[in-house]
Amino acid sequence: MITERELGGVRWVSARGASRAVFAELGELMRDEIRDILADSETERLRRHVDAELGRLAAVTEAGSARFPGAWDELAAMASGAGVPAEDLALLNFRGDLGVFPSGGAGEAGGCSDLAWRRTRSFIAHNEDEPESYLGRCPLLTLRLDGQQPVAAFWVPGFLPANAFSVTGTGVVISVDHLPVPQPARVPGRGFVARELQRTATSVEDAIEFLAENPSAGGFSYTIGDRTGRIVILESAAGQCGWREVGSGDGPLGWHTNHGRYVEAAGTNPRGTSVRRGQILAGLDEPGAEPDAEWFLAALDQVRADPVGGKVATTLCSFVAELTSGQLVVRGRDCSPAGIGFGDLLTG
Repeated sequence: MITERELGGVRWVSARGASRAVFAELGELMRDEIRDILADSETERLRRHVDAELGRLAAVTEAGSARFPGAWDELAAMASGAGVPAEDLALLNFRGDLGVFPSGGAGEAGGCSDLAWRRTRSFIAHNEDEPESYLGRCPLLTLRLDGQQPVAAFWVPGFLPANAFSVTGTGVVISVDHLPVPQPARVPGRGFVARELQRTATSVEDAIEFLAENPSAGGFSYTIGDRTGRIVILESAAGQCGWREVGSGDGPLGWHTNHGRYVEAAGTNPRGTSVRRGQILAGLDEPGAEPDAEWFLAALDQVRADPVGGKVATTLCSFVAELTSGQLVVRGRDCSPAGIGFGDLLTG
């Protein structure tokens, strides 16, 4: 069953039922959006790039489908509902697992910026940056799948809903940033690993253990918190894993953009804006008192991506989660923010 509404200027889709049936319905519901994304210029650059990486693509595909068959079934069901080849959606989902694009493209368009705070209160805040062509096509998705903990995630249609920002039924918040990796490992794709993390993690400790035991081909940075207020920033890239805890020795404010800080495998795209955004976030003045959602939204505005000067990256929306109270603020691009409790968000 699927219902729709709006939250903070973002389309909000809720779905419940058996996993395969739900993903087939979602594929049908978002058929036009999925086909548009498959046909856009960024995906065409991806197709040209993969011609030189067929061996790596085959290895990542085989590893992902064998290690995480549930995620593969979801992808195949979505493709069936949208009436597109499953291989096309697999290619989209593996876009960060095939090395850095020589000429930029989809690997460069995605950015994202994260902030985290832990003192008396705990927050995770996220800007979701994607190609400009994705604007207006990506909803917030609440999934209540049979036999699984509920998950609410920002979803780019055609992708597994695990590569941006999510809240799980146990109050775990997961914020994800793209990390470009010049030499990915031949292990499951990062989207497959992130989707399984959503299903299984019930605490920060669970998440650290899972990601340490399940390396990914390409790179993601995860900012992960739970209802105790604990937050870690963890990088998983090319089979390596490194992390640090927010609020443990170097102040209550943490940040991440799109370059490796804790693992050597994660490269920095010199044509991107990751270093500049990181410098801005690292230079923020810490608030004297405990911050609120408005403080984080204002801070994220300083690293907002706009499609100017030939750049395609665009900040689609922003999220601020307060872990200790279980509240989420959602703000679509150029919209007024709206707040909601985790319980209501996950009920859909």
